[in-house]
Amino acid sequence: MKTKRILVLSLILVLLIPFTAWAQEQTQTTQKTPIEKIIELVVENNPTLQSQRDLIKEIEEMPAPGSGFIDIEALESVTETGGIQTPLLSMIQLEDIREAMLARKDVLEKARQSYESLKKSLLTELLTNLAELSKLENKERSLTQLQSFLESRAESLTQQVKAGLQQPSTLYDLTERIMNTAMEIENTIEEIKTLKLQTAITIGGNKWKELLQMLDEYKIIL
Repeated sequence: MKTKRILVLSLILVLLIPFTAWAQEQTQTTQKTPIEKIIELVVENNPTLQSQRDLIKEIEEMPAPGSGFIDIEALESVTETGGIQTPLLSMIQLEDIREAMLARKDVLEKARQSYESLKKSLLTELLTNLAELSKLENKERSLTQLQSFLESRAESLTQQVKAGLQQPSTLYDLTERIMNTAMEIENTIEEIKTLKLQTAITIGGNKWKELLQMLDEYKIIL
């Protein structure tokens, strides 16, 4: 009996392992990248895009011309044989309604096109800034590595100067280079902070602080 129970449990485990692995794979597949999360936040909260979405929604929710007393679907697709049964409206009125419907459709289409154009422009600006941030962060890393190398070199050179193997002027030149590198690192860090803040405030809307935090946390690689 005990052996049978062990076999049953083993079979259950064998059946569950593939499902567990599949579930983990699906979770990893659907996990969003840092850039996708940033783009999602910007698109959802940018005030310009929000305003355009509100306009589209307002147009979509407006009553269609002639709604309530005319068959709109029939008016949109008049057949050659049947026509439309609207005894209370003249053909001129029907034509006016049809033109109003076409005008409404045109306004809605233009509003949607404008939204896509605004979104494309906004995301282009975002990705341009992210690329610049990536470049500045790479510059900072390179300068930091250079500074570390120069400082190690300075320690070695100091010992050589004390031993009379090198002229003091050589150490002075190296010290000046270390100071210039440190200053360049500070300037680069300030550039990064300024660009992050500018990006967050300009396109992040009410969620600019959250966007700023994301820019600080994520290492953007483009």
